[in-house]
Amino acid sequence: MNEIEKIADNYVNSFGEILPGFKYGFANLREFTSKYYFDFVFVQMNEVTPKEPPVAGGSCGFTIDKKTFEIENLTFGELSMLAIKERELNEVYGKIKNVKDNNSFLHWLKSKYELNSKQLLEIKKTINSTEFEKETVLEQINQIIKTTANNV
Repeated sequence: MNEIEKIADNYVNSFGEILPGFKYGFANLREFTSKYYFDFVFVQMNEVTPKEPPVAGGSCGFTIDKKTFEIENLTFGELSMLAIKERELNEVYGKIKNVKDNNSFLHWLKSKYELNSKQLLEIKKTINSTEFEKETVLEQINQIIKTTANNV
């Protein structure tokens, strides 16, 4: 069990018995840019996963933040929004990688986020000077947008 799975295991075990004879377990790790996601599953108190788990409502799963290790329960709607945001981040990352690799322009970014020329210049400098790790690039761009938006 790796560190993230240990955190997940401690979290689900902290609930104890949630229905008569059942507790939470976790399954189906999905990795996002800034978080890990796990589905909640029902496990019998003896650690056996039933073939037909009980029916109950509530959160579908939970995330663990990659930096802070903060845990957050998610509804199906919130999980859907997380997936949409991840697709957008991957799209932005792909376009930014293209800017670095092919020296193309950032006009699409300007219109998507309503950026001014100063913000674009900062982003371009960051792209050109950054070792290209997805999380680092997206984090730096978000920081530039927030910082320069406050100074405009």
